[in-house]
Order: sequence, then C-alpha cells, then structure tokens
Amino acid sequence: MNALDTLINRDHGERVRLTRGVFVIMNALDTVIAYLADSRLTLGGLLKRLQVQARLGPLVREALVRQYILDQAHEAGLSITTEELQQTANAYRRRIGLNTAADTRVWLAQHGLSADDFEAGLEESLLAAKLRQHRSAAEVEVYFSSHQADYDRLRLGLLVVERDDLAQELASQVRDEGRDLDAVAQEHGLPVIRRQLLRNELGEALVSALATAKDGEVVGPVATPQGFVLVQIKERHEPVLDPAIRQAIQQELFEKWLADGTKEATLDLAMVGTAG
Repeated sequence: MNALDTLINRDHGERVRLTRGVFVIMNALDTVIAYLADSRLTLGGLLKRLQVQARLGPLVREALVRQYILDQAHEAGLSITTEELQQTANAYRRRIGLNTAADTRVWLAQHGLSADDFEAGLEESLLAAKLRQHRSAAEVEVYFSSHQADYDRLRLGLLVVERDDLAQELASQVRDEGRDLDAVAQEHGLPVIRRQLLRNELGEALVSALATAKDGEVVGPVATPQGFVLVQIKERHEPVLDPAIRQAIQQELFEKWLADGTKEATLDLAMVGTAG
C-alpha cells in the first residue's frame, strides 16, 4: 500500500467515525423527554423551540462560559477537597430544607439528578469561587486604592417625584426657601426613602449628581428610570476595605477578566436546525 492509499484509507476511516458520531447525536435528539396525553416532546424538539424563540443562544453561551471557567480553574491547578464539598453540600441541603437523606433522594429524583450530578454542580460553583479569588486577590488593594470614592458609604434621603416640574418646585422650596426636605415631601403626600448604600450602587446619573455634593445638600432633580429624584446625603463614612467590599471588588475584577476572555466565543447551532 502506497502513501496515497494510506491517506485515502485514513480519510475514509475518519469520515466513518464522523458519520457514526452524527448518528449518535441525532438519535439522542430523538429521545423523548416529556409526555402529556398523546403529545411527546423530544430533546431535539425542545432545542428547536428554544432556538426559534431566540432563547437557545444565551443558554449555550452561559454553558460555554461555565465550561471555560472550569477549564481555567483546572489549568490553574485548583481543586476541591472532600471536606469542602461535604460542607457545601450540607449547607445547601439545609438552605433548601432537605433535612434527611430521604428528602434529598426525592429532590434529586424530581430534578432528574443523580448524587454524582448534585456533587458535580456544587464542585463547579466552588471551583468558580476559587478561580475568582485566584485571579483577582492580588489586585484588590490596588483597585480599592485607586477607586476609593466609589466605596463611600452614604446614608441618603431620596424623594422620587413623577413629574419634572413638581420636582423642580420642591427642590426650589428646599434650596431657595430653606425648607426641610421631609416637610416639603409630607405636604405633597410623598415619602422620603431612607437608604444606606455605597456610592457605586447608586447608578450613573445619581453618582454623577452627587460627585461634589456636601452633606445635607439637596441635589436634583435627577432623571432616573424610577422618576425624578431629589437626593440628600444625610451622613457619609469613609471607605474601608472590609470583607464585603473585598468580595465585591474580587467579583468585579473577575467579571471583567471573564468578559475579556470570552468575548470571542463562537456558537454553532446549525445542527439544531435539523432537529424536529
């Protein structure tokens, strides 16, 4: 047999394997996954309906990103110990009210899961958390130092008004006439909402409006999706890199890294088009 014969035979073998793989996939798509009276829903039918409703692409992308996270975690040498997995499983079971082994078995059956599936899902979440810390832990202090103003903790009074002209009038009464925001709001049957938030939780419009505001100053009205807002800083606390803010920064840095790493993702849903 010459080199050309070898190439042809090898190519033929690869095509046979590819063809068999397609048959396996198509047979799987024909699997019935739900029944109702005389109606049957196949796996392929479900995928096709999700595709025509433009819901399949986002689900596939979400699964792809999840796989990317797992691959990156394994590449970084991260792993989950038996103790970590057991603690997480116990906490999860308590959270959803699975107090006995029998309760857990029933819940797994209802969701079509095996015990191994359940553990695999928990392990994925734990690996994602470890990867988030692995990727961003060293950058947290530097990021916090250069974005401290974003983490000012503000105690606010917020008055939301439906009409711009009324909001302008109320703002004028407070600023020009020296009246109290609560009193002005009460006259019009409007509540002043009390909130304690980080500056970066306010939304772009309010963050910009409060950039140079002093304590006690009433700012606005600011147009927001909820209405026209008058806002007053009642009290502010200097930012501190506490555990909650550290975790928030880690999440923000991780999401940026993940967005950069997955922006070139390619989805190929052509085979779904052949499913019925």
